[in-house]
Amino acid sequence: MNTVLVLTADDKLRARLARSLSAFSIFEARADGDALRTLRLVEIEIILRDSTGPAGALTTFVTAVREISPHALVVAVGTSGEDLDTVDFTVPASFTARELEAVLRHALDRQRLVRELAASRAAAPAAVTPVTGNGEPWDGVAVARLLRGFTGVLAASVDVPRALGMFLDSIGELVRPTRMALLRPDALGHEFRIVVNRGLAPQLVQGIRLSPNDGLIRWLAVQGRPAVAPEIVDPEILRELKLLQAVVAVPLLAHGELVAVLALGQPVFGATYGRYEMQTLFDLAAHLATVLRDITLHHQLARAKEFSERILSHMSSGVVTIGRDQKVGTLNRRAEEILDLSAEAVVGQDLRVLPSPLGDMLYDTLTSGRPSARSEIQLALRRLWLEVSTYAVRDEEGEPLGSVLVFEDLTAQKELASQRREAEQFQLLTRVVARIADEIKNPLVSINTFIELIAERYDDPDFRRHFSMVVRRDVRRLVEVFEKLAGLVTEGELNSSIVDAREVVDQLVDAIDLADEAAGKHLELDVVPEAAPQFVKVDAVQLRKALAYLIRYLTHNSPT
Repeated sequence: MNTVLVLTADDKLRARLARSLSAFSIFEARADGDALRTLRLVEIEIILRDSTGPAGALTTFVTAVREISPHALVVAVGTSGEDLDTVDFTVPASFTARELEAVLRHALDRQRLVRELAASRAAAPAAVTPVTGNGEPWDGVAVARLLRGFTGVLAASVDVPRALGMFLDSIGELVRPTRMALLRPDALGHEFRIVVNRGLAPQLVQGIRLSPNDGLIRWLAVQGRPAVAPEIVDPEILRELKLLQAVVAVPLLAHGELVAVLALGQPVFGATYGRYEMQTLFDLAAHLATVLRDITLHHQLARAKEFSERILSHMSSGVVTIGRDQKVGTLNRRAEEILDLSAEAVVGQDLRVLPSPLGDMLYDTLTSGRPSARSEIQLALRRLWLEVSTYAVRDEEGEPLGSVLVFEDLTAQKELASQRREAEQFQLLTRVVARIADEIKNPLVSINTFIELIAERYDDPDFRRHFSMVVRRDVRRLVEVFEKLAGLVTEGELNSSIVDAREVVDQLVDAIDLADEAAGKHLELDVVPEAAPQFVKVDAVQLRKALAYLIRYLTHNSPT
């Protein structure tokens, strides 16, 4: 991966530049002195410098860069005036991402041409010979120290930073390198970065980023063996080894996957690492790779469990699970609130600790495998209404691993529905009472009037005849009102039978005619007879009453 040094004290400008540098190892500096110190440690290819500052400062900086790193290219951001002649490339202060990428592409092309020209002028390299180094086996004391250190690594395996630090310390006691670094991929696997080191400058640790798709990382993943500098002919791989200040890079492979890279600098004593040392390093790296893979898997499972627990804790429904052992495995926060139980007291206990019939439903689903979809139940304890669903959890062979119960508290909804029904019934009762009062009031007014006049006009035969008809009619209306009241409050049985609707209508017409003749009011009913019988299944008496009430209501409320 190519290296770039961003030199600016402006945080916003640094963030704008960094958005276009995802394919680079980025090193940062806020002042010229910091940048020059980084150049002495790292082989930088491109320098992006903010041109704001006193006059001549850019020219002075470029001159210093040429002395330290002649091949580094300087790109000025927003430069103007005489400083234009001192830099290699420029971009305006209001640059776009496309403009910056184009300048960086031209700079990298120039770098590549320079390297190819230098390589063509160089003499043909001598044949590469394998590095053998010291072939003497390990002494017992070194192996004992190594085993003690690696045992500590396994003991601290859950704490990854501590385990990796102990591993590097063990390697340091074994082979005595000048520098060590261990690189691991980021969370998305887009780049490898240094996670623990010994002897590297902070600028290197913060800035180095290696792509897994090319260069050293790809070579290690494909070859599956250590990369030793004297044996490597690819200049890109050599450049990345030099960037890490290493002469050896050992892959940490687990099940064919590159999980980390161990980079070692020159040994303190001797020119190279021996054959036994390389073999031991490769074996230890393989063991550590397995440990790292298991740790990563453990952390992934822990995060997945934590994520599931967070989902369960924020669900609006209660969730209860049991396993094959018929013990409660999960009781989420909402289930605790609804059932008034504590998860600490319930989880791990027998399912009989749950209120009936929840435990029975879970057991039935576990043993039979039959799910139960959205059934309403009422708990004997606290008289709670719940809407419950259950389903079984099965393994790859279809055998039940446990069962899950999901429920919602319907008690508030039931109470609200009950209150709504009571309000509706009260409104109905109010309307019925008002109607009955009106039905009773009208005939009582006429009867009361005649009672007051009867003493004065009793000898008048017309008055007595009219009095008899009106009182008889209004008394009958009062009787009908009380019959209606009795019908409302009496839970009588309906005697349904199949009858001819024509007969019911004929009987109704006869009754209506007789009643209206006695009342002295003329009614005209037009009935269209049907030739064929019209059979219906009804209670004939109640049907006649209903039709009679309807006709009389229309009669009394229609114009005379």
